[in-house]
Amino acid sequence: MTELMYPILIYDDLCYSCTKFARMANNLVQGKCTIVGHYTTTGKEIKKQLFPKDYDGLEMFWFVINGYAYGGRAGLVRLIRYILFEGERGEFTKNEFHLSECTTDCKTAKGVFLRSHSIITNYKKFSISKN
Repeated sequence: MTELMYPILIYDDLCYSCTKFARMANNLVQGKCTIVGHYTTTGKEIKKQLFPKDYDGLEMFWFVINGYAYGGRAGLVRLIRYILFEGERGEFTKNEFHLSECTTDCKTAKGVFLRSHSIITNYKKFSISKN
């Protein structure tokens, strides 16, 4: 199992809009966070360690910090708070972004609107599993 470096941002790496969001977040956190895609080997392993066994968490991005996973709007608020007030530089892995395929129409104005709407309307927070 991979040793987890918190905080962690988990995003949809098969979505153009989500990848742009993750790149923007990466620029703002300035190396103070691990950023990983839902569909990467590392992302799948991290989610298996953190999320309840019957939950895959693919419906939104997640920001994991201080024993909690924040998804959607909760994740956005917590990420902004981290960027503005809490971020400390650490020994995080260099974040890389490899969008190999986009499975939705997320490059269109409608797609960007729907993804943005999804971030604002979805809200989830839970204590992470200690496996």
